[in-house]
Amino acid sequence: IDSLGAGASGVFGVELFVTLDGKVLLNEVAPRPHNTGHYTQDACAVSQFENHLRAICGLPLGSTDLIVEAAAMVNVLGATSGTMEDTLRSSNAALSIPRSSVHWYGKMSCSAGRKMGHINLTANSHGELESSLHRLMDIEGIPLSLLEMSSRRTSKSPLVGVIMGSQSDLPTMNAAVDMLKKFEVPYEVDIVSAHRTPDKLVEYARNAQSRGIRVIIAGAGGAAHLPGMVASMTPLPVVGVPVKTSTLSGVDSLYSIVQMPRGIPVATVAIGNAQNAGLLSVRILSTSRPELRQKMMEYQEELTTMVNGMSFKLLELGSDEFLDQMEHKNKSVNV
Repeated sequence: IDSLGAGASGVFGVELFVTLDGKVLLNEVAPRPHNTGHYTQDACAVSQFENHLRAICGLPLGSTDLIVEAAAMVNVLGATSGTMEDTLRSSNAALSIPRSSVHWYGKMSCSAGRKMGHINLTANSHGELESSLHRLMDIEGIPLSLLEMSSRRTSKSPLVGVIMGSQSDLPTMNAAVDMLKKFEVPYEVDIVSAHRTPDKLVEYARNAQSRGIRVIIAGAGGAAHLPGMVASMTPLPVVGVPVKTSTLSGVDSLYSIVQMPRGIPVATVAIGNAQNAGLLSVRILSTSRPELRQKMMEYQEELTTMVNGMSFKLLELGSDEFLDQMEHKNKSVNV
């Protein structure tokens, strides 16, 4: 700094890293504002670069809050061959990845290992982010084990909350969980009794939105007040699952959930059909997530193929032989 001369002032960008054990490491000091902001350009309310300029000018600092659910940055380094063609491979690939932004530094030539730019990725969850990251990391020669280490430290933020009134409801509600797994939607599962843990119910319903939950699936049996009470205290969509009971076969659960007063909606599925609750949650999320919508369309195609296959087999074998080969011959309708 003394080399600037008397009366001169300079700008130094200081980059620090905080390690898991609380140590602060000095990474670099650059005689300029720090680079244009890394992932913060596309993932935060105000970028790192803008906040640096605000600090220099004595202006109030802006919010550093994330405006997306998940984000990552991949550095683009000069290829080992030293050619621009090889160096641009990851940037060209990123152009076809949803929600990716390529930030090129405008350098006219490259050499092996020279930083040429970076690619920002954003997504609705860490699970969605990983597939895009894998692709770019492979091109850049970054070990995938680094991503696995990061995943172990960072839990995926759940988008769907699956709650039930009792542990006895879990065998039914697990079908919703299976659907969320199939569509790779982050979720959480908990027991929240409307009658035995009312304080927990209130806390869960009121805080779900701020924790990143976007849909709540609530299952209950008998005097099934859980879905309706949650719906009365959250702005989020609530999907109710009437759990089948030993006394009234779940009709009591159905009436308790479906007969909500005006102004407090609960989307109620068939008795015991938690699978549909999971699917409905995916459809709700897909209104703002094209990748989920595509997966749902593929799932619907799978159903069409399956039923067409059954139709072909029935026509080929005839009803008697087809019935003999059926594993489940229950005459009641299985929804």
